[in-house]
Amino acid sequence: MAFALAILLVAILACHSESRPRSDKSFDDICHLVSGKTADEVEAILGKPNTREKLAVGDWRWVWWNYTFLKGDNYPPEVRDKPVHLEIMFSSQAQVPDSQWRVGGPLAVSYAFPQVPTTGAL
Repeated sequence: MAFALAILLVAILACHSESRPRSDKSFDDICHLVSGKTADEVEAILGKPNTREKLAVGDWRWVWWNYTFLKGDNYPPEVRDKPVHLEIMFSSQAQVPDSQWRVGGPLAVSYAFPQVPTTGAL
């Protein structure tokens, strides 16, 4: 009985830790923190992103998986406090090193919901 209870406790803790965002800062807080910052400054604030993607238009998109959460009445209750991926777009109008590219305006910081993998056929 004690062994089964210990297994159940470990399973609950494992599930709970997976559903927590990596940052204690909300999406809106991060938007304010990185607004107008360079790529180097953003990396110093948030840490290294999980992916960096050069887009066809020449901009960069960085993604931090399960990094932040949505907080407040502006978001529906069913998505509040759940982890979301943080996406930041960097752009530059001048010939400067990639590290000096800036967060490209108010729509440059966004989020995406993690996809739940499906297994097997119905």
